[in-house]
Amino acid sequence: LSPGYFVAVKVLVEEAKKRSMKRWFDDDGGYPSGFAGGKFTTQRPDLRMKALAAPQRVVVTNGQQYAYKLDTQTICVLAVNRDTGAAQVLDSSSGTVNWTVPAAGNWEIALPRFQFRSGPTRSANNSNGAKNNEHSLMDYLNPEANQLFDQWTFDGYKQAIGDELGKTVLGFRGDEPAYGFNPWSPTILAEFQKRKGYDLRPYLATVASINIGGRGGAAASVNLDETHRVFADYYDVWSDLFGENFFGAEGRWAAENHVEMQTHIEHEENLPGLASADGGFFKCMRGIQVPGVDTIWHQIWHDVTADFPKLASSATHLNGHPRAMTEAFAAYNPVPDIKEAGWILNHLMVQGINRIEYMGLQGTGPFRNFYGDPGFLAVSAHVNRVCYLLGEGRPAAQIGIYVPSSSFWFNDAAANTAFVAIVHQLLQHQRDLDYVDEYALSKTLKLQGNELINQSGQAYRAILIPPVDAISKAALDNLQAFAKAGGKVIFFGAAPKLVMDKNFLTATGPADISWATLEPAREITPQVLAALPAPDVATDQDTSWLKYNHRRMKDADVYFFFNEGDQPLSLKATVLNGGTARQAQNWDTTTGKIEPWEGATFANGKTTLPLELQPWGTK
Repeated sequence: LSPGYFVAVKVLVEEAKKRSMKRWFDDDGGYPSGFAGGKFTTQRPDLRMKALAAPQRVVVTNGQQYAYKLDTQTICVLAVNRDTGAAQVLDSSSGTVNWTVPAAGNWEIALPRFQFRSGPTRSANNSNGAKNNEHSLMDYLNPEANQLFDQWTFDGYKQAIGDELGKTVLGFRGDEPAYGFNPWSPTILAEFQKRKGYDLRPYLATVASINIGGRGGAAASVNLDETHRVFADYYDVWSDLFGENFFGAEGRWAAENHVEMQTHIEHEENLPGLASADGGFFKCMRGIQVPGVDTIWHQIWHDVTADFPKLASSATHLNGHPRAMTEAFAAYNPVPDIKEAGWILNHLMVQGINRIEYMGLQGTGPFRNFYGDPGFLAVSAHVNRVCYLLGEGRPAAQIGIYVPSSSFWFNDAAANTAFVAIVHQLLQHQRDLDYVDEYALSKTLKLQGNELINQSGQAYRAILIPPVDAISKAALDNLQAFAKAGGKVIFFGAAPKLVMDKNFLTATGPADISWATLEPAREITPQVLAALPAPDVATDQDTSWLKYNHRRMKDADVYFFFNEGDQPLSLKATVLNGGTARQAQNWDTTTGKIEPWEGATFANGKTTLPLELQPWGTK
């Protein structure tokens, strides 16, 4: 991000323009995004990333006069009654505390603190080129830090690129911004009070000691007591700030300058891990034009359940964007051959990913043997055409399934197990779906007739709620109105234990769901399948291997079929066609050739297609 670097950027863009090339730039000098090439460490160390630290504790005696002078990293001073656990905030407005310990009870002083702490960064400016802590990430939760980040990065590119921003340069790409611990920022206390309606300080000593997802040692089992409800409120607030201040600022800058921001975060394949690092996927992606996931290591392979790409495609659908991206194939193990790479790419696209960033085509990357290979060029041609088609029109899945993000803040791993199982079973029964989040259910989905409409114009006719610990009153009210209008709402396992209005601390429960359908099993049963809307795709024989992606165009319905299995499929598929179709075409995505689909028949607003798919094949 030096002046000389931006001179090089200017030359690069000029040369790209001569060759009719398009470019995206990373949003930082390496990854994770958010250290501005090291400028926060060297120029504004006060705006570096911060974490809640273990509080200092001081045992005091009855009648003692306790005095303490605050340093810059002590957040507040608490007098804790060791008999009851209750804490009171001592006045430190002068910078010092003078407190007389009561004559009765057992007391201690707790000093909640923060420390400067950052996850490692692989900075282009690291002295040894390694991934380390030499250059700290920023305080993502602080608007001042985000303003500086935009100034140092995006504004620098804008000055260098000039009129080619939005023409030759189409946008920026972020990578893995995240926390690895309970975060802190000077903004949290005031924001917490405003958003949750009570003071966080009396709880800081206990909040700092709670871990979720095994972070920082063994995590406790699910717990809904007062302290853990406060912890959930803390997570709700900091993750809101993360989404609004960092991701939101990037998205707003991109929109104002007519380019796209695309990014992925951490642990998309493991939602409890993602919750500990980023709070919630949909909060981070709400302001991003091209939400993404990472496809790395062994995340998508034949021996794993890998429906997590739905996170990115669902975020695009909910928020009215056409594209969802993936970074693909970095450090894959085992290294795929061309056929296996094609299987992974088809798996991504059938789940709604329609922009692929190939990693490691040269050097020591996993695709090093593919560079210039005709077989891979054919795969790329197929991917280009499918991705184009799957970004046109609007998505057509009729089912939304609630992501139990707040349950992970209570360390409820079982909620994730049930969620993953329900999603996978639906897809194995050819019932396509989107993930929907708390914000969508409570704020953005609009009831029209008996459907909930998202910002893409897509209509959900059924909402499924997996076993969850908590849900908001606003979401429940909207779901009840949806059910009253004729929509289908199904709860699995039991009613949510907590109903949250302004905060989790004062949440009531369990939820009254007498107006909805309760499925006691924590899985998809024949009764659930029968209760769902008529499927987009119905087959004349059972198979768990057929997957599809349905897009509705102005004058057509497009279906992308994929056989994920290692055996051929020969069946008839009856699909919805908008009610007026009288022709069906087979579009060859490798050659671009279009032909009539032989044997197709039409009746009652549906089309029946003879469908022959080779192992791992598509049509």
